[in-house]
Amino acid sequence: MLANWWPQLTAERLMLAGGIGAFLLTVYLVRSRELREKYAVTWIGVAGLLLLAGFFPEVLKWAAEQSRLSYPAAVLFFALGMIYVFSFSVSLSLTRQYRRNVRLTQEYAV
Repeated sequence: MLANWWPQLTAERLMLAGGIGAFLLTVYLVRSRELREKYAVTWIGVAGLLLLAGFFPEVLKWAAEQSRLSYPAAVLFFALGMIYVFSFSVSLSLTRQYRRNVRLTQEYAV
């Protein structure tokens, strides 16, 4: 009986909820100074993409049809693509920070 009351959980609703959750969490962490602004921009972008995919699932369905993928495969591809972009940006940031630390250590040693 409770199962009929609970709405169907679909990929679109999950992306919508994830986008809202990511946006609210990002704003909270920036306000409490736990997350730097340069990372917050990336997370706000991810939240925006999730919200767009949740509000306009037809675009993702159209992209799946055009690429001859099934809808679940297209959602997985979309999610993995976002993870790759974020991981790559974090790797670049860590590399820059490492090089700054090496330069600072060398200058301090001299």
